[in-house]
Amino acid sequence: MSIEIQRAVDRTPVPWKNGLGVQYEITCDGSLPDDWTWRLSTADITQDVPFSVFPGVNREFCVADGNGVVLNINGVEHRCEPGSITKFRGDDEVFATLIDGPMRALNLMVRDGAAQKHLYRNFSALALAVVAIGDVQILQFAEVDYRLDVLDAIIGWDGNVSEDHDWKHSIFLA
Repeated sequence: MSIEIQRAVDRTPVPWKNGLGVQYEITCDGSLPDDWTWRLSTADITQDVPFSVFPGVNREFCVADGNGVVLNINGVEHRCEPGSITKFRGDDEVFATLIDGPMRALNLMVRDGAAQKHLYRNFSALALAVVAIGDVQILQFAEVDYRLDVLDAIIGWDGNVSEDHDWKHSIFLA
């Protein structure tokens, strides 16, 4: 499997579906805006803001940089701190309230009926992608050290395969 290093600073900003924020696409299995069954992106959250609505989609949200947010999901508050993963439906009513300043998030969206993909904190297997969150990370693959800044990604890493899990549907956070 080939390895692609994708730098966060090289991604093109794209407005959110609701126009109230900016996202940066990492990878997806189709084309934007609507021809995909799964997608992985980052988002800058610079103000208290409602999330875009995506009916028929499961979402996973991870605070990658900054102090986090409180997500009000259908009237229930969820405190999302650095490294935490919060799952919700795309048609849930979600409002983000910043905790002490702007933050950046990692978002995984998977349409109903598609092969499931998930975010994981630790990795040691075949992965769809590895994305750096928090501080700078040095990761070694095939005896080469890769320096990843916050939200940089390694796409298509082929490491040690676990027999009890289909890791090729996983996104790991370094």
